[in-house]
Amino acid sequence: MAEATPALQGGAAADEQVRGVDWEAIEESPEFQELVTRRRSFVLPATIFFLAYYMAFILLCGYAEDFMASSVYEGLTVGYCLALTQFVMVFVLGIVYLRKADHVYDPLAQRVVTKAGDDGGAAGRAAEGRFARREAAAGRGEVTS
Repeated sequence: MAEATPALQGGAAADEQVRGVDWEAIEESPEFQELVTRRRSFVLPATIFFLAYYMAFILLCGYAEDFMASSVYEGLTVGYCLALTQFVMVFVLGIVYLRKADHVYDPLAQRVVTKAGDDGGAAGRAAEGRFARREAAAGRGEVTS
């Protein structure tokens, strides 16, 4: 593929816009700091909780074989039940994170982009427009990169 496709050429224009952004100023902005703090305050405890839950399951498998082998209902053991709850836990944590992202993190990220547009000139506003185009495309069921 020797030729650049139109999508790649459009990406080059976006790269030029990104180079003009003052990333250090954005990183030091209170809006960005709030976004990072709020996201970290959920992700870190959720990760620790899930890893502890998983390690408890592994330790029970290794050291409490009789307990894990005890029957709950006609061949269904405690071990199988706890193993299945691992899938439930991943699903629940994923749903909770997605809800927090929609209601908390995305509005904060939008504020960061808007602030970068106000202070950073056209590059921030171009990034804000890119978010709007992605949301419009997602509403129509299109896939964007």
